[in-house]
Amino acid sequence: AIEGSVSVYPNPTKEKVTIDGIEVAEVQVYNAIGQLVKTVRNSNEIGVEGLPEGVYLLHIHDKQGVSHTNRITIAK
Repeated sequence: AIEGSVSVYPNPTKEKVTIDGIEVAEVQVYNAIGQLVKTVRNSNEIGVEGLPEGVYLLHIHDKQGVSHTNRITIAK
Protein backbone atom coordinates (compact mmCIF):
# COMPACT_ATOMS: atom_id res chain seq x y z
CA ALA A 1 0.00 0.00 0.00
CA ILE A 2 1.12 3.52 -0.70
CA GLU A 3 2.08 5.51 2.38
CA GLY A 4 -0.75 7.84 3.24
CA SER A 5 -3.34 5.84 1.33
CA VAL A 6 -5.13 5.10 4.60
CA SER A 7 -7.12 7.87 6.23
CA VAL A 8 -8.60 7.76 9.69
CA TYR A 9 -11.14 10.44 10.57
CA PRO A 10 -12.35 12.42 12.38
CA ASN A 11 -9.17 13.10 14.29
CA PRO A 12 -9.38 14.21 17.03
CA THR A 13 -12.54 12.23 17.71
CA LYS A 14 -15.10 11.80 20.49
CA GLU A 15 -17.06 8.66 19.65
CA LYS A 16 -15.76 6.78 16.62
CA VAL A 17 -13.29 6.86 13.78
CA THR A 18 -13.73 5.65 10.22
CA ILE A 19 -10.88 4.04 8.30
CA ASP A 20 -10.83 4.76 4.57
CA GLY A 21 -8.68 3.41 1.76
CA ILE A 22 -8.37 -0.27 2.72
CA GLU A 23 -10.44 -3.32 3.55
CA VAL A 24 -9.95 -3.78 7.28
CA ALA A 25 -9.30 -7.27 8.62
CA GLU A 26 -8.39 -6.24 12.17
CA VAL A 27 -7.65 -3.10 14.14
CA GLN A 28 -5.85 -3.12 17.48
CA VAL A 29 -6.06 0.07 19.54
CA TYR A 30 -3.17 0.79 21.90
CA ASN A 31 -3.05 3.54 24.50
CA ALA A 32 -0.11 5.86 25.13
CA ILE A 33 1.63 3.36 27.41
CA GLY A 34 1.31 0.53 24.94
CA GLN A 35 -1.61 -1.37 26.43
CA LEU A 36 -4.02 -3.04 24.01
CA VAL A 37 -7.38 -1.50 24.86
CA LYS A 38 -9.60 -2.63 21.99
CA THR A 39 -9.65 -5.04 19.06
CA VAL A 40 -12.12 -4.75 16.19
CA ARG A 41 -12.38 -7.19 13.28
CA ASN A 42 -13.83 -6.75 9.79
CA SER A 43 -15.11 -3.23 10.37
CA ASN A 44 -14.02 0.14 9.04
CA GLU A 45 -15.66 1.90 11.99
CA ILE A 46 -14.01 1.84 15.38
CA GLY A 47 -16.06 2.98 18.38
CA VAL A 48 -13.94 4.77 20.97
CA GLU A 49 -16.65 6.33 23.14
CA GLY A 50 -15.65 4.26 26.18
CA LEU A 51 -11.97 5.18 26.09
CA PRO A 52 -10.37 8.01 28.07
CA GLU A 53 -8.97 11.11 26.43
CA GLY A 54 -5.50 10.85 25.01
CA VAL A 55 -3.38 9.69 22.12
CA TYR A 56 -3.83 6.17 20.76
CA LEU A 57 -2.12 4.09 18.10
CA LEU A 58 -4.20 2.08 15.68
CA HIS A 59 -2.47 -1.00 14.31
CA ILE A 60 -4.54 -1.76 11.22
CA HIS A 61 -4.21 -5.02 9.31
CA ASP A 62 -5.85 -5.07 5.91
CA LYS A 63 -7.22 -8.06 4.04
CA GLN A 64 -4.08 -8.18 1.88
CA GLY A 65 -1.98 -8.75 5.00
CA VAL A 66 -0.46 -5.28 5.04
CA SER A 67 -0.10 -3.46 8.35
CA HIS A 68 -0.69 0.24 8.80
CA THR A 69 -0.20 2.37 11.90
CA ASN A 70 -2.19 5.54 12.50
CA ARG A 71 -2.23 7.84 15.50
CA ILE A 72 -5.49 9.27 16.76
CA THR A 73 -6.41 11.63 19.56
CA ILE A 74 -9.54 11.19 21.64
CA ALA A 75 -10.82 14.47 23.02
CA LYS A 76 -14.16 14.62 24.85
